[in-house]
Amino acid sequence: MLCSLLFVQAQSGNLTLGNSAGKKITTGNYNTILGRNTGYNFLSGNSNVFLGQSAGYTNTTGSNNVFLGVDAGFYETGSNKLYINAGRSSNPLIYGEFDNGIVKINGTLAVGTNNYNGSGYGLYVADGIRTEAVQIDAETNWPDYVFARNYQLNSLHEVEAFIQKNSHLPNVPSAKEVNEKGINVVEMDATLLRKIEELTLYTIQQNKQIEALQKRLKQLEQQMQTKK
Repeated sequence: MLCSLLFVQAQSGNLTLGNSAGKKITTGNYNTILGRNTGYNFLSGNSNVFLGQSAGYTNTTGSNNVFLGVDAGFYETGSNKLYINAGRSSNPLIYGEFDNGIVKINGTLAVGTNNYNGSGYGLYVADGIRTEAVQIDAETNWPDYVFARNYQLNSLHEVEAFIQKNSHLPNVPSAKEVNEKGINVVEMDATLLRKIEELTLYTIQQNKQIEALQKRLKQLEQQMQTKK
């Protein structure tokens, strides 16, 4: 019975194994098709690997595909594709395009740990990440609003009172919050920039006050000289 399900073409390098696996194949080279109804409609193409029941079921002439799992790549008709999945979804757990150098993971990826449950994030890396550059697509309200005429800048007395009461700056998370929840890098960058821009406004205010005092001092000196 097993022999009736196994088909090997020594000249072309095609290998099929399973009930109705690659049953329609006519041409093509170096294709490996394993599983019941796997590559069922496949006619021609080269260097494909279809592994799992009904994997690559619809593909007829594609080349360089790798479909791994039950029904993986079931509806894919093209070439140079990677599907790793259990099911017919067009968004498999792992999807790739060999010709474009693309890999997509439709789920949470945890690196270096088995204990991460996702918590709404797509990637978790234990022990940190080392990289040469990071580009972040941010939708945060960038704090140029600090320079708007209607921005309510706290007085330094108000800031001092807040610090004495809370031991951190206004609108900045406390050490306890950071330890418990971590930080959102985009939000924290925006917060830090907001504080830098507020410091700039304080510096401008103080510079104007210093210039006014210097002007007043000069006037007093001139008055003193006149009285002599």
